[in-house]
Amino acid sequence: MSTGSRAAWNDRFRKPSAEILTSEVARGVAPAVSLYREQLLATAGVTEEISWQGVPWRWSLLYRHEAVQGRAWAYLVAQPGQPLAIVPLTSEGIAALPMRRLLKPVRDAITHAKQVEGVWWAQWTIQSKSQVESLVKIARIQLEQSSVASGMAAGAA
Repeated sequence: MSTGSRAAWNDRFRKPSAEILTSEVARGVAPAVSLYREQLLATAGVTEEISWQGVPWRWSLLYRHEAVQGRAWAYLVAQPGQPLAIVPLTSEGIAALPMRRLLKPVRDAITHAKQVEGVWWAQWTIQSKSQVESLVKIARIQLEQSSVASGMAAGAA
C-alpha cells in the first residue's frame, strides 16, 4: 500500500507540523477542519500541540487549557479520510449542555461516548462548518464547567 498523503499522519518517527497534518485531510471537509482549529485557538488561554496518540489517533492536535488538568481540553485527529473532533466531557459538563437543542447525531455521540475514569470521550467525524460550530460550543461549555470546578475565571471567548 502506498503511503501517499497519509504518510505524515501515520509516520510515528517524523513529527509533522499542524499545517502538514491539516493539509492532508479530504478536500471536502478541509474548510470545516480549519474552522474547528481556528475556533478552538480563538478561545482565551488555549494552546495547540502536536502529539503522537498511538493507534488509532496517531499524530493529533491537542488543545490545552490550564483549567483542564491531566489531559487536553479538545482534540483534532487529522485522519486524512475522516478527521475527528474529540471533546472529553465530565458529568458537570454534560449536565450543562442543552441536550434537547443539539442535533441528534451530536447528542448520540455524547450519549454513547466511552467513559474512562469519569470522563466521557465524545467524538464526531468532522463533516461541515455548521456541525463544527455546535462542537465548539460544546467544548466551550465543558471548558466553562472545568474553569468553575478549578476556581478559575471562564476561559471561553
